[in-house]
Amino acid sequence: MGIEIVVLLFLIVVAVVAIPILTRAFGAAASQNPNRPGGPGDEGNGASEEEQSRQSGPNRG
Repeated sequence: MGIEIVVLLFLIVVAVVAIPILTRAFGAAASQNPNRPGGPGDEGNGASEEEQSRQSGPNRG
């Protein structure tokens, strides 16, 4: 029974440390997403949503 408690406490410590790190990493990645409205790729040129999706698609070039 003692090893189960040690493992449970270890998992709790890992979760307490990992959750803020992962939250920060995914938040930073989402804020740099150029396809996000208001993100770095949004120049505000007044283009319609269809034109923006055509410009940012995989066949852009």
